[in-house]
Amino acid sequence: MLMDLYPPSLSAGLVCCPGWKQEGKECTAALCEGEDACKVDEVCVRPGICLCKPGFFGANCNSRCPDQYWGSDCKKSCSCHPNGKCDPVSGQCICNANRWGVLCEFPCQCAPHGHCNPHTGACHCEPGWWGPNCKKQCLCRVTGSHCDSVTGQCVCTQGWWGRRCSFRCTCHLSPCAQDSGKCECRAGFWGPLCQHHCDCLHGNCNHLDGHCSCNPGYQGRSCGDPCPAGYYGSQCRYSCGHCKRSQPCSPVDGFCLACDSGWNGTLCKKLCTPGYHGENCAQVCPSCRKGETCHPETGACLNCDPGKTGPSCEASCPAGTFGDGCWFTCPDCVNGSCDPVSGECICQAGYWGISCNETCPEGFFWSELFFPLPMSKGLLPPTLWGLCAQSSPAQSRELVPSPPV
Repeated sequence: MLMDLYPPSLSAGLVCCPGWKQEGKECTAALCEGEDACKVDEVCVRPGICLCKPGFFGANCNSRCPDQYWGSDCKKSCSCHPNGKCDPVSGQCICNANRWGVLCEFPCQCAPHGHCNPHTGACHCEPGWWGPNCKKQCLCRVTGSHCDSVTGQCVCTQGWWGRRCSFRCTCHLSPCAQDSGKCECRAGFWGPLCQHHCDCLHGNCNHLDGHCSCNPGYQGRSCGDPCPAGYYGSQCRYSCGHCKRSQPCSPVDGFCLACDSGWNGTLCKKLCTPGYHGENCAQVCPSCRKGETCHPETGACLNCDPGKTGPSCEASCPAGTFGDGCWFTCPDCVNGSCDPVSGECICQAGYWGISCNETCPEGFFWSELFFPLPMSKGLLPPTLWGLCAQSSPAQSRELVPSPPV
């Protein structure tokens, strides 16, 4: 019921047809105005047409609909009648107490002490009755006790026990088991009749013998003593980890604010992962022998590769020593020094030979060179030797020492 207004220059929108007004995006509300205006108890159903409000009829719209009718002016028949009545506005069925179903078409099967669900027909029993049709009477003897509506089993009020709730508990105000009468002590009491008061200051007592189980952070017979520094947990049975600067951990859970070097985790009980060391395990280990890991706290190496020494294997062997652990004494290198790994002589410029005691002949100059010496059992490792060469490339020659035999 929307109409366009032309020309477009007058309006770019849409408006409702005469006799209707807009609700949301639709023109669904009828208008009854002027001489056609509705009375107080009427509603406008179409332009200029008024009817009584749903559920009422009559000249003054003040008479309620009979149970078999509903809607405006009671013009719609109720399909639930006579087993129920309809809601005056929606027409939904409201069943009588002894009927159920969408149209109240099914009779209830409940006994007089039960009421059926109007949607499912299931019986809901009154207190003191049980069974699918609420025909069985409960046998619980104490006022206030009740039985399960499905099984008929008695559910006793506190202070009573037995199949029919006929025995009184003797537990000093604590409850007892319904099937046996055994006392179930309240918090703070213990003993076979719950007659003893617990004296646990920071914990709970065993309801049989009164023994205290302390809360974390406390110890002692009555859980009144806090944990000493360095310990935590129930009865202070656990030792703190490696907290930074020996600071005490939390007496409750052992948590450390920070860890000593070489340790990590909330309890500071885990060593650094191999290959790392130091505070927060953030530093990488140096190059220790054959990839061995370093000490997690100090970062020191246990062993170094041949030719290296020092806590982090950062230094060469001291002068005059070489090899594994720098335990070996170097040979006599007359005009040079020995290699810290192999012990071979490294000659100074102008000298050559195994002991660096040979010089170049007159007319030759010195040049350094790495090259292997042939041996009967293979090749020696590369060794720094000298090259004596003439100033003219055409006349140059090499002076190579004879290999040792």
